[in-house]
Amino acid sequence: MLSTVEQEAKEALVAAGITGPHKSHSRHNAITNIRALVAGDPDKLFGMSAPTDYTPSDVLGFLSELTGCSPDIADTQGSDTLDPELTVRAIVAAAQRLAEFAAQGAKLCIVTGHPTGMLEHNIHIARAYGAAGGTVVPLAENRRFSLGPGRAEVRYTAGVGCYADGASLVHTHSADCMVAMLEVGPYPDLVFGDHGFAGAAIERGIPAIAVMDINDPALAVAHAENRDVSVIPMDDNRLPRSYRPSWELFVRALHGG
Repeated sequence: MLSTVEQEAKEALVAAGITGPHKSHSRHNAITNIRALVAGDPDKLFGMSAPTDYTPSDVLGFLSELTGCSPDIADTQGSDTLDPELTVRAIVAAAQRLAEFAAQGAKLCIVTGHPTGMLEHNIHIARAYGAAGGTVVPLAENRRFSLGPGRAEVRYTAGVGCYADGASLVHTHSADCMVAMLEVGPYPDLVFGDHGFAGAAIERGIPAIAVMDINDPALAVAHAENRDVSVIPMDDNRLPRSYRPSWELFVRALHGG
């Protein structure tokens, strides 16, 4: 049973479209991404190994366990859903884990491939993590990478890293930036991220907390394989301020609440 604070957070997150009936992606999109993942599409792998031992139905089952969505692979119509209670329980569990790392003074790299959605959320978490005794590390800051045409780097805002092209923060699923960051090293003790930022860390055995949208099945596979990842199912690209109920649960745990 959720506490009063958690119940209030759940209701606010549903009202914001962060959990509950999905506002951003259709059921068809989620199933299409699952099929692409099983086929080995690099954009859907998030830097992790292709799930060669699983069928699309298997992967959907893993996703359903975390999100509460329908496990029927033939169901491709309409909108999808995230179970609000599963989302809140995942936030609380991840916040408690983060607090344990902070109490040990552990080094955290916090990053996002969704700057238009998750950046403000992660900034609040980074600040609270540092105040709780942890160390937020700007891994590979001020380094340029060769990731294709144009400029590529990780740019930190209040401790939170995003892929940048020199002028703009960029949305990305790719693990390439995180792979380059980890090659610079040293490895952090924990990564808080999404998309390929989380996937590259998971693939290298670095403990991770990963935000997973309904159409990000690679992270559900990693969880099902008992990799060292705590998964938070939520829409990752809503209005930045609407994530307040989530970051407040993190801040509360980091402050010992």
